[in-house]
Amino acid sequence: MATTKRPVIKLKLSLFDKIVEGIGFLLLTLLWLCVFVQYAGLQESIPIHFNFSGKADSFGHQSDIYSLPMLATALYILLTFVNNFPHYFNYLTPITAENARRQYIMATRLLRYLKVLVVVIFAMLISITIHY
Repeated sequence: MATTKRPVIKLKLSLFDKIVEGIGFLLLTLLWLCVFVQYAGLQESIPIHFNFSGKADSFGHQSDIYSLPMLATALYILLTFVNNFPHYFNYLTPITAENARRQYIMATRLLRYLKVLVVVIFAMLISITIHY
């Protein structure tokens, strides 16, 4: 299979993209803040695994709560880094000089949405763990 060289384009963020990035970063910051604030009130043992019916089936030390925001932050940073290289992504349509900018914008925007969604999911997991 012959590979064609895709155009490398440096994308400028639109106002909307900057807002989505800001929302993701704000939510990640609030996630950490919530864990710091709630830590002192946690029980010594917190649930770290739930079965399919939603019951905790494994418990750990209260400091294990920090693993969730650390993982969320690692995923956020990884997705931020990967988002700088849209010319390496897989696309359903062939990338040409004419459609590259539009395809790259849509792909990077999707990753921005994914970053926000990852942080929201981890926030829900932290909330469930804290209030169990």
